[in-house]
Amino acid sequence: MRRETEAKPETPKSADDVVVRNEGGHTRRVGARGVSVVEDMARNGCSETSIAKKLRVATSTFREIKRRQPEVLEALERGYSAMEDELVDLLMRRARDPSHKGGVTAAIFLLKARRGYEGTKTPAHITINNDNRQQTMLLPSADEMDVYLSRAREMA
Repeated sequence: MRRETEAKPETPKSADDVVVRNEGGHTRRVGARGVSVVEDMARNGCSETSIAKKLRVATSTFREIKRRQPEVLEALERGYSAMEDELVDLLMRRARDPSHKGGVTAAIFLLKARRGYEGTKTPAHITINNDNRQQTMLLPSADEMDVYLSRAREMA
């Protein structure tokens, strides 16, 4: 019995494939299915390292692909944005539900993550929106408040 030693010719990959090698074999690009995979994995909260592993490319190669192919970067951003919107919606529902035990914690977390709130710092100013007019009140620092209170005591 004789075995055939001829190699089977590679079937050309289409633009729909997940990852496509260019003719030189060194540069890779993500096809239409791959862009969909990137967006879905980002929506599910996967890291870029995990996404690269699923695409069967190195993390550094994935970074180069993002730089060369704006549609891959856009898919990644769309996926992460959808995940963030879903999480904010979930936390917002819990924060607004008075029967939910962790509602206050969810509200504080949302304030910190989305609005930059830091509970340990005294704000430098407060902005009030009243009847479509915005008013800003400057607050004294802690040192200025101590001086003010001591002067008020002296005058009393």
